[in-house]
Amino acid sequence: MRVRDLPKRFSGRVGSAMSVKAESAKAVSSKVWSRWKLRRMEQSEYRTYRAVHPFDERFGVETSGLIYDLPTGSQHDACNHGYFAVAPSIFRKSLERLKLDYKRFRFVDLGSGKGRALLLASDYPFREVIGVELSPQLHRIAIRNISRYLRSGTAAPLVSVRADAAEFTWPSGPLVIYMWNAFAQPVMERVLDNLRTALRDDPREMYLVYMHPELEHMFDRQLWLERLWLAEIEMDEEDYSAWAFPTRTEFCVAYRTVVG
Repeated sequence: MRVRDLPKRFSGRVGSAMSVKAESAKAVSSKVWSRWKLRRMEQSEYRTYRAVHPFDERFGVETSGLIYDLPTGSQHDACNHGYFAVAPSIFRKSLERLKLDYKRFRFVDLGSGKGRALLLASDYPFREVIGVELSPQLHRIAIRNISRYLRSGTAAPLVSVRADAAEFTWPSGPLVIYMWNAFAQPVMERVLDNLRTALRDDPREMYLVYMHPELEHMFDRQLWLERLWLAEIEMDEEDYSAWAFPTRTEFCVAYRTVVG
């Protein structure tokens, strides 16, 4: 259950043998991420795992499942990467690593699927927790899950919105934005353009947590974003029992708006 940092800058020697003076931090982290991604994305390497996550059994919700085919009729269907929910232990570690005063922020999950990340976020005292999901099938399930989860008591108001992330109107006030590699580059370009415009028109604090960051390079090119950290986070045993992939870690990168 470790969090292994991949620092933005390296100097001198790592251990006693490996010199990285000649390589930039971005090149080092990119190499590590690329090797990990190749292992993770081998579709033939799915492992035997619990079909229903213990989280679902505990709260009477339905957030499990690995789904690739999610037609909606939208022009962005081809950019959809499918659905598989975040491991709760990884979500909590990545969010708590930001060390924020949650009461000041709205939490927005782009590509929120069945809503597991929304339910987990609602345990923190955010001003509001908002999910954005294109698939009507997943959105309906998320609405049902929210209704069931609310019975157990949550710290934050919780809502799921059926909308295209590329056209989402950002709420006012400080934001924590979460995404789990939900869509491909054409949609991500629109997301970043709209977010940059919203922050230009209404400057405020914003933190962004990007899980399984295949398009990290797009974020690193944004002059209005500052990368805080890139970390490899290990899940706990309960989560791994219901994890479809052979790796028991997930890469996560965090950004915030540039101040000044």
